Amino acid sequence: MRRMICLAALAAAALAGCGGDGGGGGGSGGAPATLKVGVLPIADVAPLYLGDQQGFFKDEQLTIEPQVMQGGAEVTAAVVSGDVNMGFSATEPLIVAKSQGVPVEIVSQGNQAAATEEDAWDGLMVKDAQVKTPKDLEGKTVAVNALKSMPELCARSMLEREGADVSKVDFVEVPFPEMTAALDAGRVDATTAVEPFVSQAKAGGARSLGSYLTGLEPKLTVGTYFGATPYIDANADVVERFARAMNRSLEYTQAHPEEARKAIAGYTEIPAEVADVMKLSFWSTDLNRPSIELIADEAERFDFVEEKPDVDELIWSGAGG
Repeated sequence: MRRMICLAALAAAALAGCGGDGGGGGGSGGAPATLKVGVLPIADVAPLYLGDQQGFFKDEQLTIEPQVMQGGAEVTAAVVSGDVNMGFSATEPLIVAKSQGVPVEIVSQGNQAAATEEDAWDGLMVKDAQVKTPKDLEGKTVAVNALKSMPELCARSMLEREGADVSKVDFVEVPFPEMTAALDAGRVDATTAVEPFVSQAKAGGARSLGSYLTGLEPKLTVGTYFGATPYIDANADVVERFARAMNRSLEYTQAHPEEARKAIAGYTEIPAEVADVMKLSFWSTDLNRPSIELIADEAERFDFVEEKPDVDELIWSGAGG
């Protein structure tokens, strides 16, 4: 109920406060503009920083000002209120928001699950020797970064595919940086970890039961850059230039992993020695729309939404892939 009230408030805020250029500078013909972009302090957003370093946004006469936030809900609230112009979010929260009437639209790809289990940068991590398969988690506790989140949705799908009765699994909220400690202390039986916390957990003796992201679909669209519809409609030229620069940034980052690792160590608190060995996200310009449809279907099936939104309305008409 609290989540529904929050989403309704976001919708009202967007309609009331997101018109005009939102401080980002509108206009056509490539007029210079400054964009505040809500991001998280995670490796997934490396293309934004690396692309900025490479001058891809400058080529579009855009100045990027990353605004570091602590969670997707904070980013979404900032985008729809007009405090920032664009934001990065996992796909599932945007599907939930759209289903509740919040006017958000995906503008470009953000990051994707790995193409193979071997390259996965996420994992359902366990330490108990008696837990050998996902089905063995029946009656046990699984940590997710937020309830009704992308990790919970994908973990539920994974458990069900492996024959587990998901109704017998207890999901509890634990921030990603605290998951390994919770697992080590026995406060939870499994974690839905992502890098660098997968590597951290393995260093402490944990093992992965498999990738809950790649397991749902290889190259699953995990995160995207998005905006509020009123801002997009009022600043179409700026948004088009942002999308072009993001696409160049995504391609460059995927092709230059060592530069990505250096960038990650620079804008996060991840030590350089960890960034040097952790598995990276998969980055491309392909939005993988079928995977977004799949996430929407799963969100409806697991009652994360009462009715899934029209994905065509969720994705901005100018977005690629």
